[in-house]
Amino acid sequence: MSDLTTTDTPAADATVSPEPRARRGQARGDTRARLLAAAEALFVEKGFHATRPQDISRAAGVGHGTFYLHFKDKQDCFLAFAEKAAETLEAFVEEGVSENAPPYESIRGTMERTYQFAEANPGLMAAALTDISVIDGGEGGAVLMQRWGEQWAERLAGWQAEGRLRPGVDTAFIGFAIPGMMRQAGLRAVRDDTEPGAAVDALMEFLSVGLGLTDD
Repeated sequence: MSDLTTTDTPAADATVSPEPRARRGQARGDTRARLLAAAEALFVEKGFHATRPQDISRAAGVGHGTFYLHFKDKQDCFLAFAEKAAETLEAFVEEGVSENAPPYESIRGTMERTYQFAEANPGLMAAALTDISVIDGGEGGAVLMQRWGEQWAERLAGWQAEGRLRPGVDTAFIGFAIPGMMRQAGLRAVRDDTEPGAAVDALMEFLSVGLGLTDD
């Protein structure tokens, strides 16, 4: 008869297995992803102001309280959505534009890829660029324009330092102007029902002269 006070099996490990914790983390990440996907669809379809947190929760298939486990409020959710949209666009641009491309090719390629992305994702960038500064104290949709302005300013400054841009160009000012020009030119192209390529051609003609760009 075996001794019930002893056993040949190892003593149970008192430490908590990391697997349940990892699964909980994954589930939390999945829920946040579902909320963001629902938010994206609603922000694109209905706009920021007409979308309520309970609408997002319902579309994601979760309880209303779950929304606040992942986002402080609707503005916080919107900014997360805008950040995700920007990262997706930037990844798409990087796939088609070489990091070492000369200035002219880099600028033109970035514009072409941006318009291609906007065309393939109707309403996405318009929603992500919504100006919600009226309720958030001046941040809101301007976040992406600020982000892209800084990126353009850095690129222009780098090319200028390499002697590939006309000296005297205010790279910070022009860098922040380019996203605005792209946006307005794109809106004009949609309004006039013209090809995005026409907007790119017009912008490149203007920037080539102003920045002193060449094809190399």
